Amino acid sequence: MSAGNPTLRELRHVDKINFISSDERFYEPNYDHYKPSDELASLVYPLLAAHGRGWGIRRIGVWSHVVPPAGSGVPMLPAQGWKIHLSAIEENCKEILSSVAEILLQRDVQFKFANDCRTMRMMTSKRWPRGGSGKFITIYPRTESEFKELIELLYQEVGSNIGSYILSDRRYKDSRCIYYRYGGIIQVSRLDFMGRMIPMLVSPEGDHIADRRTPYFETPPWAEDPFPLEDEDAGEMTLKDGRYLIESALGFSNTGGVYLAKDVTSGQQVVIKEARPHVELYENGGDATTRLKREMGNLNILSPLGVAPAVLDSFWDWENFYMVEEHFDAHDMRQIMLQFSPLMTVRPTAEDSQKFYEMYRTIFTNIFRAVDTAHGAGIVIGDLSPPNILVEKQSLEVRLIDLEAAFQPALGESDDIHTPGFRSQIKSRVKVSSVEDDLYAVAAIMMYSMFPIVAMAYVRDDLFDDVLPRIIRDMGWEGTPVLGLIRDLAQGRIDLRQAENRLHQSALVVEPYGARQSTLDPVADLVKRLSRFVQTNYRLEPKYTLFPCDPFALSTNAGGLGFGSSGVIYALTRSGNVVPDEALERHFLEIAGLNQRNTAPGVLTGLAGIGWAHLAIGHNKVGLGFVDMANASRRLKGQVSLYYGAAGIGMANLAAFVASKSQEYLDAALDLAVELSASALRSERGIFWEEDGAVRIGFGYGQSGVALFLLRLSQVTGDPQWKSMGASALAYDLSHGYELEPGITTFAAAPTGVSTYEPYVEQGTAGIIKVAIRYGQWDVVDSLVMDLYRKYSGFPGLIYGLAGLIDTLVDAYVYSGDPKYLDLANRPYEGLTELYVFGDDDTAMIPGENLFRISCDYATGMSGAIRALHRLSSPHLDDFCLDILDASALRHMSRTQPFLHLVGEIA
Repeated sequence: MSAGNPTLRELRHVDKINFISSDERFYEPNYDHYKPSDELASLVYPLLAAHGRGWGIRRIGVWSHVVPPAGSGVPMLPAQGWKIHLSAIEENCKEILSSVAEILLQRDVQFKFANDCRTMRMMTSKRWPRGGSGKFITIYPRTESEFKELIELLYQEVGSNIGSYILSDRRYKDSRCIYYRYGGIIQVSRLDFMGRMIPMLVSPEGDHIADRRTPYFETPPWAEDPFPLEDEDAGEMTLKDGRYLIESALGFSNTGGVYLAKDVTSGQQVVIKEARPHVELYENGGDATTRLKREMGNLNILSPLGVAPAVLDSFWDWENFYMVEEHFDAHDMRQIMLQFSPLMTVRPTAEDSQKFYEMYRTIFTNIFRAVDTAHGAGIVIGDLSPPNILVEKQSLEVRLIDLEAAFQPALGESDDIHTPGFRSQIKSRVKVSSVEDDLYAVAAIMMYSMFPIVAMAYVRDDLFDDVLPRIIRDMGWEGTPVLGLIRDLAQGRIDLRQAENRLHQSALVVEPYGARQSTLDPVADLVKRLSRFVQTNYRLEPKYTLFPCDPFALSTNAGGLGFGSSGVIYALTRSGNVVPDEALERHFLEIAGLNQRNTAPGVLTGLAGIGWAHLAIGHNKVGLGFVDMANASRRLKGQVSLYYGAAGIGMANLAAFVASKSQEYLDAALDLAVELSASALRSERGIFWEEDGAVRIGFGYGQSGVALFLLRLSQVTGDPQWKSMGASALAYDLSHGYELEPGITTFAAAPTGVSTYEPYVEQGTAGIIKVAIRYGQWDVVDSLVMDLYRKYSGFPGLIYGLAGLIDTLVDAYVYSGDPKYLDLANRPYEGLTELYVFGDDDTAMIPGENLFRISCDYATGMSGAIRALHRLSSPHLDDFCLDILDASALRHMSRTQPFLHLVGEIA
């Protein structure tokens, strides 16, 4: 979907870079494990002592809150109102804080400030959310009149200082450090359908609206700007007095935007990079404008040498600095990999591999020459990664872009900015980029261009020795110099000119997947090794989640099915493993604090999923209690999906009915089905639903998941209308199949606006096949199933990775008895074991999403893989598709004998 309407998978994505600095194996919040200095608090403590009324400093997250003691008589803060923000730079932040704190304490006004200077710099960094960037001090006036009085007083006292522009706010007068906005003061939050707490504002009529932290100033309808501007008509976006007309935004970060524009004087299409002053602060006093100017200098050196875009213009417009550079009709290296690597297709041929090898050889010859040219000009590139290399579509000539991290050591310059995965992880290394780092980055890009797995270097050190040879073999490139070249380049054993010479040695390319030398690990043994790791890596300290998990759990709840402890405990238990007693004790203690007020009702992250998971392992009292809470929840209107909405809650109620035989759960499921029927939209393709104005496709969020619920409801009630309705919903999703390559049909996440097609369970082919299997649509299954015959998938997990492909093929075998589906499952199993599993004879590990760290969660991590592999080793029914309802029918089919012993166990 478009950036303005992201897929629900995109909405659950968390920037993992913020979770990889504090632990070498697991995702943990970087800042939670940072100990701020007292360099700023030490300025405030003497003022508090002089103030003499018992006020103190309480640290929460990145903030130091200055607050009165209980019972102080200080008037309470309002729930919402006008807030004042001050920005600063390192040179003036201490002076500003001292002056502002004295003014505020004299008036008993509460405020907060960044914990220390490093924290302040971090809050101006490129990756910091744009809506919250630059806020060094936040002040909480109690009334609008106090707000007006304070902001003017602060303007007189510190208003002449400079700081970064706070995008979410409006500047006060001409001050470059004082800003204001209307927003929440005493936090009022509401759960969204995913389980995230969303800050809210309350209208005079009592309505709740989201308190959005947008990167532009906005006010709720009832709040009139106390200092309105005379002319706010932005009109057409142009720069440099109308010379450059912005056509589209290529990207945004906290430091500024990158735009595709037209030079109206020449008609030439150009790229314009923007740098905001006083953001991306670093210790020597530089900022984003400093970096862009340095990039401009680097381009001016490299462009005449033919390896970088030419700088066409530079200028200041308003307060920001802009650089104009050449635009190229080009791919970046990520696009090259996705579009042309044979491993991205299901049925690559020898011709495909030969064509890609010829392209690969030409491109990397040009990359070697470009990087060597930069080194010859005295420049270390530093941040060399696939998006920073453009390849012209016709000539395959290379241009190096985004050179703000490049520097000239001979001038005393240095830097350490780099892209994770494209820098050697040697612990003893000096934290300054070097020529050797550039060579390693080129080697990593060579590997990435076949298959993007280099981020795993963060958790394992054998990628080039163990994984790369398998990739080379599957490419059909064992008869080429690529394997040895990459290894030697990564180790610095050859230079780029030697690499070029070796790349042009004779090469023999054969059919991909032709050489099969490895034997697959026994599945049951692998399940034991993976389970042993999870069993021995629970944590009891409150600052950690019980099991290492995807960071999305920290935004929802750490006890859930998808990303929390319920899913881990379910997977271990159903796979025949024992969960340690002390881990269970902490789990039950923590989920006892969850309820419909603090936890969403849905399956993936909410109450219904926790309940269903416990029902599936025989904890019926706990499970039914959570389904009860899901039913009592204030469900958000319009949420219909299996993962977050009515369909999933309906499935959990059916599971509760099967477990308890209590009519109330069947009645709840029927009520949900009636709501779904009433909200369904009809078309010639079938019935479908809109959520928040968007139509989605697939198992987790689209019609297919709803269709599964309606099928199961039909089976329980004996009413065929629900199955008929579900079949129409499934037909809608099926009608949006797209032939990605001959004989391979796949699906996007939405009917329109999406150009990425995926084979996965969460969204994509596998999830739709899961439902088609239960509807007995074997012609459909067989027309789609080859999209699952993939070894190479970006992630290993259950809902969005290889484990889900395995799980779906096991479904097909369980329901058909046809061993061809297990034969097909060998391909994704090879991918899981040969690419992602690592460890020793005793324990094994699999990385979580984005591959930087290990995660044990069910949806994206090891527990989901354990469950899928356990089903592969002993094919049996899927708990979370309510296959128990088909058990009696399947019991009489001799082809299902391998799993019949489990039917009785489930029942």
